[in-house]
Amino acid sequence: MRTFLLLLTGITGFSVSSTVYAAEAAEIRAQLNAQHSTILSSEMAAKIIQLNVQEGERFKQGDLLVAFNCAEQQAQLKKAQAVVQAAEKTYEVNSRLTKLNSMSPLELEMAAAEVAKAKADIALMGAVLQKCTIAAPFSGRVAERLVQRYQYVKAGDPILDILDDSQLEVTVLVPSSWLKWLKPGYEFKVFLEETQKEYPAKVKILGARIDAVSQSIKITGIITGKTEDLLAGMSGRAIFPSATAAAAHD
Repeated sequence: MRTFLLLLTGITGFSVSSTVYAAEAAEIRAQLNAQHSTILSSEMAAKIIQLNVQEGERFKQGDLLVAFNCAEQQAQLKKAQAVVQAAEKTYEVNSRLTKLNSMSPLELEMAAAEVAKAKADIALMGAVLQKCTIAAPFSGRVAERLVQRYQYVKAGDPILDILDDSQLEVTVLVPSSWLKWLKPGYEFKVFLEETQKEYPAKVKILGARIDAVSQSIKITGIITGKTEDLLAGMSGRAIFPSATAAAAHD
């Protein structure tokens, strides 16, 4: 009875070189990836005054990770608030004068427009000040810290590379012929070289495209057992127990 031993290179994190068919093996190269990962970048040009996490450190969703020096923007907000107060007082006076027929309705409308303009400036400064801090979009860990505290950064500069390792995903390339029986929810095992242990997993998503050259398709699974000792980037072998029986019917 024959099954697939598939050694693939050239996809995320591992390479695919060739397809080899071997007896008594249903093992395919696999790699662990974080369910969510992103690089947090600066939205403004400013100096970093707080950088609250180190590489490898854990954080919770909503935690303050980075803060920038925004003294100038805060001063501009106070100025805009003062302008609003002055514009509102002018409007109140003009409103009373209009009732006494001492001012035209057009002048009152212009005063109202000045109030609206001043309030818009406050809203604009509020939006700018929201960029002065970076909060964690999800719970996870810092994979890499790309800047230092007190460093000046420009808008768009990367700050932190973060990931969510609460539930690690398994990336595997399998023969496209396996689609006859491989479905979401299918259970398999993953042996990881770094820990020399085997972990239960199940198929989460089947890829949307078959590679015409290697006749393979990417699948994503999730580790269903304990993952405390696992890290994104670990690699090993995905073991599919039913592949032998399925291949015999091809």
